[in-house]
Amino acid sequence: MTDTDTTAPMLLCLDLEAGSRELAQAAADHARRCHWPLHVLHVLQSPLAAADRRHHRERLQALCRTVFPDLPDDRLHVADGIPEDVIIATAQHLDSGLILLGRRHRETVERIYVGSTTSAVISLARRPVLVIPLAANHP
Repeated sequence: MTDTDTTAPMLLCLDLEAGSRELAQAAADHARRCHWPLHVLHVLQSPLAAADRRHHRERLQALCRTVFPDLPDDRLHVADGIPEDVIIATAQHLDSGLILLGRRHRETVERIYVGSTTSAVISLARRPVLVIPLAANHP
């Protein structure tokens, strides 16, 4: 992954919850196999104070340093908004060739009341979406 990459980038969406490291590792493996540049996005569902926003960015950077040690800092994105809208807009802005998301097992009641960002992205995206099932028992 260098600045000379001409392939459309893969957009990895991380929520920094359980399974994020697993998802990041799957993305790293896929990006290497396909020789795709990688961008990483973390969406904050509400605007945060600068210190809180910085904390989220630092958590994202720490995770990415362990899995993608050579990833340039300008490929890490933290944005505010409705996750599926931000993901779709970012993928369009970057002209991503693939959006990569994780899916956790949710109880039926939680799926009904919480909704699913992954389902929304799949239905809204005008580009390929790869969904990796995650084990929710580890970070």
